[in-house]
Amino acid sequence: MRRLTPELPFSVTALCQLLGASRGRPIDLVEWELPADGPFGVLISRDDRDVIAYQSLTTKAHQSHIILHEVGHIIAFDFDGRRPTGALSRTAYSDRDERDAEIIASTLMHQALSMSSRARRYGLDEPWRPSVYNSLVLTDGPA
Repeated sequence: MRRLTPELPFSVTALCQLLGASRGRPIDLVEWELPADGPFGVLISRDDRDVIAYQSLTTKAHQSHIILHEVGHIIAFDFDGRRPTGALSRTAYSDRDERDAEIIASTLMHQALSMSSRARRYGLDEPWRPSVYNSLVLTDGPA
C-alpha cells in the first residue's frame, strides 16, 4: 500500500484502480441493491479480476467503508499468499478474516483522514472543504 500514491482528496475508486493496476488484477466496483438482511458487501474473486459489489441503499461514507472492508480482504489474502475462490460475503466479524479486513479498512480510513488533515495544515485543502467524510468519496474517475 505504501507504494501507491493516491491523490487528494482520497478516492476509494482511485485507490481500487491503483491497487488493481499494481496487482495486475483489476478491481471492479459494482453498486448493487443488496437485500437488507444480507451482507453490505461481497467480494467475488474471479480468474482475471476481483469484483466488489456494495450496498447501493446506504450513505456514500458507508459505501466507502464497505468497499475498504472488501479491499481489506484482498490485501490480507495477497499478504497471506492465498486467494479465495467464489464469493466472500460480509456478515459477521467473528472470524480472523473478517477482523483482519475490518482492521485494514479502518486503518485506510484513518490514513485518508490523516492525509486530509495534513493537507489542510499545509493549505492544500482547496477546492474541497474539511469534513469527516470529504476525503472518502466515490468517483467515476481517477480523482
